[in-house]
Amino acid sequence: MKYIRILLIAAIGITFLSCERSGGLTSPDNHSLSLNKDFDSASVHLNNGETVEINKSITIKFDGVASDSRCPEDAICVWAGNGEVNLTLTSGGKSEKKIINTTLEPRSISYGDYLIEIKALYPYPRTDRKINPEDYNIDLTIKPNDTAKLIKSVILIDGGSRSEIKTDMLNINEAIVSGDYLSFNAGYSGGCAKHAIELFAFKEIEKTNPAQVTLSISHDANNDMCEAYITQTINFDLTELKNFLKSSYDIQDKVLLIIHDTSGRPIRDAAIEYSF
Repeated sequence: MKYIRILLIAAIGITFLSCERSGGLTSPDNHSLSLNKDFDSASVHLNNGETVEINKSITIKFDGVASDSRCPEDAICVWAGNGEVNLTLTSGGKSEKKIINTTLEPRSISYGDYLIEIKALYPYPRTDRKINPEDYNIDLTIKPNDTAKLIKSVILIDGGSRSEIKTDMLNINEAIVSGDYLSFNAGYSGGCAKHAIELFAFKEIEKTNPAQVTLSISHDANNDMCEAYITQTINFDLTELKNFLKSSYDIQDKVLLIIHDTSGRPIRDAAIEYSF
């Protein structure tokens, strides 16, 4: 398979002192980091009530969860549900209250020179426990505005939610995994409307060795009747899928991604190894 070079934004891993998924941060309530606004991105973990400062110009505070209808990880649901997260964004002494979602829009917020995207909301609901509000914690990705929109997040769904997948024609010429990113070279007819291309991953997996995860590409052409042939490279971040596989199935090494196009058929070279 011909390997195409994909330009991805450089990632800076930000590690806070004594940060653990199951517990709180033992470092101070406020953190700061520096980013090059032209190309850097950062992953940030915040517990409820914590704040991060970016380049001493903006602050992002996690103000808890407004609502959580996410499907419990030990249940089967017809819809993935949604986590509604409260953020307070501050710049120049002025604060704004914002909502960001795990499934519904908006899943990202444009603020100043940056795009703020939610990557994960913890803990996952279960039918045998109630989540205490103070136990919620989140992973955010902060990116420059001009490059962040090049990368989308995979959307986790249950098998009963296939109606969310749009089936307008889309030609997939090549698919490549690099780190936590899955890149497609895709083509479609159009040019007169905005096309929505998404990637869905089904929570139900084949427990082979390695395990197999089914992914389906969704394409909504928005009734575009123009006939120009457009090609583009689309990048998807698989981090949310990785976190789900680790927490729900205790998969810690790799899976095979079985990718289906909008017709429901596997693409050429459909099985791609994703190691983490």
